Amino acid sequence: FIPHKCQVHSPTARVLPSSSSLEIMAMMLPPLLLLQLASFLRSAIASTGTGGNGSCTPESCGDLRIRYPFSLAGAQPLYCGYPAFDLTCDVGTRRAYLSNTFRENIFRVDNISYASNSMVAAVQTIFAGDSGCSVPDFNVSASLALFPFNISATNKRLVFFYNCTVPSALRLPRRCGPGNHTMGAYISGLWYEGGTVPAGVPTNCSSVSVPVRRGLDRAHEQYERLIRDGFLLKLPAPLGDCDRCRRMSGGECRFAEFAFQCVCPDGKLCPNSTETNSTTPPGNSRSFSFLTCTDYSQNQQE
Repeated sequence: FIPHKCQVHSPTARVLPSSSSLEIMAMMLPPLLLLQLASFLRSAIASTGTGGNGSCTPESCGDLRIRYPFSLAGAQPLYCGYPAFDLTCDVGTRRAYLSNTFRENIFRVDNISYASNSMVAAVQTIFAGDSGCSVPDFNVSASLALFPFNISATNKRLVFFYNCTVPSALRLPRRCGPGNHTMGAYISGLWYEGGTVPAGVPTNCSSVSVPVRRGLDRAHEQYERLIRDGFLLKLPAPLGDCDRCRRMSGGECRFAEFAFQCVCPDGKLCPNSTETNSTTPPGNSRSFSFLTCTDYSQNQQE
């Protein structure tokens, strides 16, 4: 559901590197769009003018330090970072997750490098209907397509396949899903390369792909470890020089009204501290519609 005043802007989208990726996007983008739009709106409503004490002071979730351009739901207002970069901290495990996903707590954030604009994330989910099977039942690239993140080209592609005759040399130790699928797995090469399909794998299989940071021999036996170790995501360079804001003025960084703001200790904007992007907000065109809808939702609550 999109409010009638909320206009979804759709500038030219980034072209994905393979026809198979485009086919996945074509099939999965509409439902993911609706689900994630609803999630962004929910976060905006929950975070409007609230969150901790209203300060954008850096927060922690376990060993993870969270600051601009990220924000931590429940501890910081949403304007402390980009809406797409909002994180949720699981109080039991003290692990951080992307907040605005189509399922709760499916992308765990293990590390953020503010210096290199990158982060390590891991898929933490199960195959639908089978709590003991840690194989995702969706393609990771499609589920992240609406976020301003890029899967790093240094990752490798871990492919799971089923609904066909699975060679015994590639077969997972257990069956998965309510259909009791026999599944196989292999590393096909680097993420954005076509890769090679091992001999004996039929062409009529169903499959899902997961980016992983390294390849291991016998991936069908090591797949849980590969998924758990996560994959590298490249982030857009944030608007504004937040380090300079904190260093020179003792201020805190915000992203409000589609602009970077450096707010001085007196609560006012520091001189010459606002930086905007004349075309789209930080990230890419896919996240622009989310930022627009979030901004509309916030205004309606004020």
